[in-house]
Amino acid sequence: MSRWWSVTALAAPFGRRAVEAGTTLPAGFPAACYAREGETMTSIDAFDGRDVQEPDDGLPPLLRRPSPVADPQPVTRLRGARKALLANPDTSLDEASANAVTSGAVDPARLRALVDGEPVSLLTAKPVVGGTLYATAPHDRYLDLDVLPDFINQRWADQLRTAMDAAPPTSLVTSYETLTDPETGEPIAVFTVRMRDRKALASAVSESMFNTFYAQKGENDYTQSVLQQGVKEPLTLFVMRVVYDDGSEDTFLIAGDGNSRLVSMWLARTGGDIYQAISACISTVIGSTDQPGGRSRAEQGAVRRRVTELTARTRKNLAAPTLTEATRREGHTLAFPATVVVGARSDSGGPLADLVSARDDLLANLHVHVTAWTPGAQNTQGMQRVYRHAHREGLITPDVHWVLSGTVGAQAMHELLGVPAHRLWSAAVHQHAVLAGPHTDAMNRLIKQEFGMGKADRQRVSERLAPMALSDYRSQEGIEQPLRAFGNGGTITDTVWKQPWELTKGEDTFEVLDDILERALAGEMGAVAELTVLGGTAAILDSYITRDRGSKEGTDREARKAPFRATPVKLLDLLARTDGGLRMLHSIARAHVAADPAVLPKQFHTQEREVDGVLVRDGEPMLDKAGQQMIIDYEWDLVHAADPAQALDTIAKNRAEAKAKTGGKQQEPEAEDVRLRRTLEQGITSAAKAARALARMSQKRGNQVFGTFDAVQGQREQLGQLSEILTKFGPADTSLFVFDEDEEDNE
Repeated sequence: MSRWWSVTALAAPFGRRAVEAGTTLPAGFPAACYAREGETMTSIDAFDGRDVQEPDDGLPPLLRRPSPVADPQPVTRLRGARKALLANPDTSLDEASANAVTSGAVDPARLRALVDGEPVSLLTAKPVVGGTLYATAPHDRYLDLDVLPDFINQRWADQLRTAMDAAPPTSLVTSYETLTDPETGEPIAVFTVRMRDRKALASAVSESMFNTFYAQKGENDYTQSVLQQGVKEPLTLFVMRVVYDDGSEDTFLIAGDGNSRLVSMWLARTGGDIYQAISACISTVIGSTDQPGGRSRAEQGAVRRRVTELTARTRKNLAAPTLTEATRREGHTLAFPATVVVGARSDSGGPLADLVSARDDLLANLHVHVTAWTPGAQNTQGMQRVYRHAHREGLITPDVHWVLSGTVGAQAMHELLGVPAHRLWSAAVHQHAVLAGPHTDAMNRLIKQEFGMGKADRQRVSERLAPMALSDYRSQEGIEQPLRAFGNGGTITDTVWKQPWELTKGEDTFEVLDDILERALAGEMGAVAELTVLGGTAAILDSYITRDRGSKEGTDREARKAPFRATPVKLLDLLARTDGGLRMLHSIARAHVAADPAVLPKQFHTQEREVDGVLVRDGEPMLDKAGQQMIIDYEWDLVHAADPAQALDTIAKNRAEAKAKTGGKQQEPEAEDVRLRRTLEQGITSAAKAARALARMSQKRGNQVFGTFDAVQGQREQLGQLSEILTKFGPADTSLFVFDEDEEDNE
């Protein structure tokens, strides 16, 4: 065990503490959730003075007095409830799952009665697409026993990084599936999720609770309501099997509908501090993250004993004439009403093969609106479900689905699919799976079903596909602009859309790109489509192609201007028709893969015409007055080369209009370095003004006015990078004298 810090000890009474140097924390887990070794306080010991009457200063008005809760039953007395649950024909659980369902029930006799009805089951039927789910009727459950917040249906999933991202991801998209019985091979009403170890599980739970707390600008917090009247609306729970890398397993219940209420219960118990709430939940439910494998019987028994102590103490303190703060908090967070999904059956009467889709359908029809908080997250999760359906229907192979899930790196993708080991090809795999025949119509049907669309045209498909296709570039600065460009039609030209094309396999990325270009120039339409996807995606990511509203028409070559406006699809379609356009897409892809300042995309002529008295042909290099091939610096260059005639006509028209507005006087264009310096100064001034205003505001409203910790940390990193750029590349202070001590000594 670490000498300084241990997650088994809770930080509840100690507030936010900095982790001492040398400590290794689970990725994404807040450092403030750790306490010093030896400080073995738990969530049950969160407040002093339980036996002393304290005022309720700062607490909301008490609308409902907490009700006394019975002690948890010993495991040996739960056998009847578990037996009745397993014997019910509408349930589809194994023994470990039945143990989890029965262990946390406050009144096991009532639970047994719920499922022991003969000849009619007393379980509640929940119709879903493709079948029926069966859930227990509402019953009370202990907060501390086997129940975890929802970390599998991350509603912020568009912000997560995949294993192929250049920046090391703090967390990955959690992939979960329907558990299959190893003996019968039939699916059961249990989810299965793979985790490296307990620390990884704790990290996922930590991220879930933290993001849930800060979602919707903090309006998703029900702590005050819990402290006033407890939880009255039942939560919906699902059984989940966690399989660790060492082969061990653990079974929990995970919140479906009601995750915000569950997180708010931990917040209410621990004083409203999210870090203490995270620490309490992890320590109580998951246990020590220093221990390998699943929870032992001793660990689970220790939790039951602590819950017994909590219930006994709370019953005693509830009898007092005045409730202490601790009693109110613990009384309203001891237990909560819940229904548990324990069975799943298809319309044909057999086992339900896809519990994940059934869960989504059930939650979408409950009284709580469960859609994602951002459109990007909605599209991410929707496309994940589309991929899962496509895998089940055989539209994509298991290897392709593994890559699309974002859980493998570039080298693993190469080993699975044979394509080059670079994340640009991962984006191409997404596009090939959705856009290329012969399964395009079937994929189109799945997308329409998932997103409730009557028509799945290129615009709608590209919007849904964008966050998934570019997910491996999530850490890229300014990724929002490429996402908008890709969502505005992206690379879906007529050659790409519903046409037969494949991804070229190979180990060397440059050799593969050269081979694709050679075949494309020879007229092979599949290669043209492949180069459109690879080069077009690289151009979007490197800002050579933006959304049509992202660049304005101009009269001079500069950034964020274009000689004429064109959607990404129209521009790529123009380029793919010419040899010069294909060569430029190839050059952009090579430069993107090289990621080397010495390798830059080059310009080529796309029409046979006369330039400065010299006849140039389609595909020839575009040379400057020094005889050197010109570089693609701006979107302007690519647009101008795609259709020189239209570019010149539009420039002439814009210049004429500008001249008319200025009375015939031609305004001198602003030098690019002057414009950029002005932009830099204005940005720094605006940022400083906003930071000071937020600092003043925080004096009254707290530091949450700055947003989430992750957002502020990202801003600090950007400011640090800006400072390094100015220091490294900016001019030196010539007023400083540097003395050579050796020369002084020689004198």
